[in-house]
Amino acid sequence: MTTFVVMAPPDFETLAGDPRQTDKLQFVPDRFSPLAFVFSIVWMLVHRLWLVLLGYLAITLVIEIVALSINEAAMAVAALAISLLFGFEAQALRRWSLGRKGWRTLGVVDAVNRDEAEIRFFHGEARKLDPVYQSVEKKTQRAAREPIVPRIGSERVVGLTLGPETRQ
Repeated sequence: MTTFVVMAPPDFETLAGDPRQTDKLQFVPDRFSPLAFVFSIVWMLVHRLWLVLLGYLAITLVIEIVALSINEAAMAVAALAISLLFGFEAQALRRWSLGRKGWRTLGVVDAVNRDEAEIRFFHGEARKLDPVYQSVEKKTQRAAREPIVPRIGSERVVGLTLGPETRQ
């Protein structure tokens, strides 16, 4: 299963509003990105990660120049290492870039794919908006706040004895 981070744009009001607004949500997976590994620069351009692209080009240039001064095999290993590292961190950089643009995190969902993540997220949000679910949730929270007092019949159990503690 993959963990998806659900992000909303800055102008996003609420899920209870216009259902067409849900198309604006981004479900960003937290996993290795094979497309970012193979086509790093194209992947960044498609996702409009301009600062990430500039940083990637700068780091790649420096590492390639250093590796070129060593030997050609080191240059190939460095290129593979950079691509592999970017494949692992691509989605995190995407979330970071969205956060810089004012997007906020609405939640986290575990699912096999994006479609299942959407279903799980919206089902959970619909339950939160349902008044019946909210009343059950309030009762559960109220019951959790009340201390549990063990009793046998009408007598209160304190330690291993019934009634108030008599020893000092």
